[in-house]
Amino acid sequence: MKYDTLFKPIKIGNVEIKNRIAMTPICTSFQDAEGRVTDQLKAFYAARTIGGVGLIIPGTVTVTKIHADRRGPSGMKMFDHVSKIRLSELAETVHYFGGKIFIQISTGQGRQVYSKTQWVDPSLDVISASAVPYKIDPEMFPQKTVNWHEKRNMDWSYGYDDKGNPRFEGEGLMPRAATIEEIEETEETVADSIPVFKDLGFDGAEIHSCHGYFAYSFLSPRLNLRTDKYGGSFENRTRFLRNMIQKSRQRVEDDFVIGTRLTLESHVPGDLTLEDTKKICKGVEEWGVNYILFSDGSYDAFKYFIPDEDGTMLDAAAEAKKVVNIPVITPSIHDPDMAEQAVREGKTDMIGLARGLIADPEWANKVAKGKRPVKCARCNSGCWDRLMLGFPIRCETNPECGFEQYNPKYQMRQPKSGNWLRKV
Repeated sequence: MKYDTLFKPIKIGNVEIKNRIAMTPICTSFQDAEGRVTDQLKAFYAARTIGGVGLIIPGTVTVTKIHADRRGPSGMKMFDHVSKIRLSELAETVHYFGGKIFIQISTGQGRQVYSKTQWVDPSLDVISASAVPYKIDPEMFPQKTVNWHEKRNMDWSYGYDDKGNPRFEGEGLMPRAATIEEIEETEETVADSIPVFKDLGFDGAEIHSCHGYFAYSFLSPRLNLRTDKYGGSFENRTRFLRNMIQKSRQRVEDDFVIGTRLTLESHVPGDLTLEDTKKICKGVEEWGVNYILFSDGSYDAFKYFIPDEDGTMLDAAAEAKKVVNIPVITPSIHDPDMAEQAVREGKTDMIGLARGLIADPEWANKVAKGKRPVKCARCNSGCWDRLMLGFPIRCETNPECGFEQYNPKYQMRQPKSGNWLRKV
């Protein structure tokens, strides 16, 4: 197959991206103990940019201390001047190697902190839309991952604890409902961070609103049991996301890309359906976003969140795309032929992959040359297993993952221009 469409440029807002390939957000635990960018994190994204990816979206940055429950070292944080300096270096690195970079903003992990049997401190003050803990049943595990571990006499970290008990056959930590003051402070802090990211050199920012995390729990009719202005009707349940987008847009007007990530469908009874999400998609476009990155499921429905197969979100994404006029990005498409066909047929404007690019940083360059990239095993052993246990990610397929900082070709040599002369 020829991949002409996959390598056509696309414009999102005022940013032109050289192709239709995005690296979607994934936490790596390559940050330091303070949640700051490290040389390894910069080299990790440099490798994928050199490998031909048009758009890098690192995940994620927490910008308010109310939501400092972001899985220990796995997510970045922006709480001080040093963290801003390191973030600016990350943006500069991706630009140096010819890519564009949008930063993903975490509004907090909310109810989906880990099970009591895992390493997260149960004394954390977890806030959510309402006091509804998460629950994951074994039938919601991705079967390919379970089988891969069983063949090697290994326990998947999502499967069983050290006593042989199912980790997630029960409820996670009980959250409490966020106060109005905490919600409004989050709205303002997220909005205030947008011009900061612009000044730090990022091409755009994405507000994380899926996967069952804090922002998602407001959108969900199953999880949002509030009786105040943030709960009940569709208008009230979307108020938190609407306020963040509108306040953010006011801070930067039209000269900076703002996007959001949305769940296509929850796959849990009584929760978000595709029809709900289509209404939300219409809303976020009206409120001022320039693109939507999709996902699916949540920790409650993990096999949809981290699917076993390619293209599981494409049909739903194509339906949602029909109701908006802004670009959409559909993730978890590792097969080049499927990627080309999806963009060519208008099912999505860009394709996204994370695990596929962990397995093969040269995915885009190889596809452009008609070569087959190394295939991700979807085992989730080095990436998700280690991440859930608080360790930096590795890859069964790619032994260089986690050690990119030692490869000289991923190091910046000297500035190509004076673009570093910016307000910070």
